Amino acid sequence: MRNIVNRLIEVGFSKTEAMIYMTLLKLGKANGYKLAKELDLSKSTIYQTLDSMYKVGYILLIPNGSKEYEAKNPELLFEEIEKRFINNSLSLKRDLKKMTNYLKEEYFYKIEGEDSIKATLINVIDSAKKEIYINTDFNLIELRENLKKAIDRGVRVIAFCFNKLDNMGLRMEIYHKSNKVENFKKPSRIMLVVDLNKSFVVTKVGDKTSGIYTDNQVFINIISEHIHSDIYMAKLAKIYEEIFNENIKIDTLHEKRNFIGDGGKDV
Repeated sequence: MRNIVNRLIEVGFSKTEAMIYMTLLKLGKANGYKLAKELDLSKSTIYQTLDSMYKVGYILLIPNGSKEYEAKNPELLFEEIEKRFINNSLSLKRDLKKMTNYLKEEYFYKIEGEDSIKATLINVIDSAKKEIYINTDFNLIELRENLKKAIDRGVRVIAFCFNKLDNMGLRMEIYHKSNKVENFKKPSRIMLVVDLNKSFVVTKVGDKTSGIYTDNQVFINIISEHIHSDIYMAKLAKIYEEIFNENIKIDTLHEKRNFIGDGGKDV
């Protein structure tokens, strides 16, 4: 019951309204005195809430003079709530549009939680029209269907990983530095750019996974250049093999942490 009460709150009920509605569904009908006793709430709180619920149409007053109420049929009630929500949303959208400064403002959104991150990845991929760039050591299998749909509608998908990625049977261009197969045991990043107009970068540190979603062009260019540079380096490493690393190193902490191995491409 608590879960349903919380979901009713999410669609606009107050906590007391949700509890009364659920109790009336269970009892069939009740007056304020019985509801106050059942829910262990003051009679004044119950009567005030019943009055407001009756006015908005959540409950019905039984016409027998007993001041008993019953819950409106859930199917009918939520059909009305849905229509009211849609109408209010459209009206509000029109009114707010009149007040909006039409100068476009860039957005930076911090996304946390696996479900929210996955939903954002899917939305970004589904919006692609021309190209998708990916740099990742995460398993992309949960995004396979969305990537497939993107490819089927003509989107070019280019992916990079330090180790080899499986193409999952898709027409993806996959580049890698090492010929070892990625085992996904310690995934740390997803860098995603779509159509050079939006980017989503996800990082995992320990047990915490978070991401930045933006349409900032400088940020997008940096991530795009990073992915392209990794691909170029992988291709150069394959061409020049052993001499490549020694000839280009500049002896930094970054180099010591990130070994540049051999590279290749799978299509």
